[in-house]
Amino acid sequence: MLISFGARNYLSFKEGFEISMQLPASIVKESEVSAAMCIIGANASGKTNVIRALAFIARFCSDSFSLKPEDLLSIATYGFCNEPSSFFLEFSIGEIRYNYTAELTNRRVVSESLARKASKWVPLFSREGNELAQCIKEFDPLKKIKLRKNASIISIAHQFEMSVLEEIYLFFSNIESNIDPLDGETLYNGLATSLVAISKWYEYSPTGLQFTKEKLCEADTGINDIRLEAIKKPNEEEVYFPVFIHDTKDGQVEIPYYLESSGTRLLYTQLALFKQVLDTGGVLLLDEFDNNLHPELLGWLIDLFLDSENNPHHAQIIFSSHNTTVMDRLTKYRVVVVNKEENESFLYRLDELPGSLLRNDRSVETIYKSGKLGGVPSL
Repeated sequence: MLISFGARNYLSFKEGFEISMQLPASIVKESEVSAAMCIIGANASGKTNVIRALAFIARFCSDSFSLKPEDLLSIATYGFCNEPSSFFLEFSIGEIRYNYTAELTNRRVVSESLARKASKWVPLFSREGNELAQCIKEFDPLKKIKLRKNASIISIAHQFEMSVLEEIYLFFSNIESNIDPLDGETLYNGLATSLVAISKWYEYSPTGLQFTKEKLCEADTGINDIRLEAIKKPNEEEVYFPVFIHDTKDGQVEIPYYLESSGTRLLYTQLALFKQVLDTGGVLLLDEFDNNLHPELLGWLIDLFLDSENNPHHAQIIFSSHNTTVMDRLTKYRVVVVNKEENESFLYRLDELPGSLLRNDRSVETIYKSGKLGGVPSL
């Protein structure tokens, strides 16, 4: 599970930010780590940059070996300065906690380290540039690999089938996002979320397709079934397109994807990500979660993570939104507000605010809309 994450000198965050997923002991029931976190703020405040930071470091740790040796890391620092960007996160696998840090420029890895805590923190490995500076005996196989200036040790070790870091690799590879941290393009499991890519996944994942069918029915879309229609052109790979089946008083009607509502189309693609993350106990990052969805659907989708019956593997969702209706459902412990001063972003979780403005018997949404919590546009 993800416990906390942050970045420094990255995009609009010069001094950096850190978001903790840990809940205070006063409200903890089954887990001390939250399954959901909402990021609220005005347009251009830096909400997307928070999502992009975590998505970036996840891709760096899992996929950076796929870059060519001369490729850039595509890091955008604050004001495009020449200083490196820093990324840091704490997470757990089973009962073991890990702390990962990386300092990167657009062209190279400046440093990278991983530590582990069972009873106390123990450094596992560290690198400076292309040299392995330190590693414990358990990680001696890492000494055999040649480091590359634009690739993470974790990604390199996976490529060479070294088991010592495989659990760590799987943690990062199970962080899914609907944005590309490099250029903002919508992604699905490392691929552009074209209708073809999503539908292909559904064709080879019957349980995933069944999950989406059931959820679309529950969401009152009027859909009773989905049929994937295969189309194959000469000398090209077979592709699939969804046809949505509705029952009417005059019988069944089949409606192609492009004639469905924007909300239905979004759910068709987004629920694939939900299914993957819920099955693996991963982390789902969604930017502009509320686009084209009714406010009631937001709470319903978040409950897939907050309800332990729906989420037995302790998956997590972190999302940005302009819809404030979820704030009271999540409470001040699961809402982060992003602000900007002189075009520099900063953030805080609402329970970090001093004073008694946010009491448990008061509506968080109402106080937020009054402007007293920040994170609203100044018009």
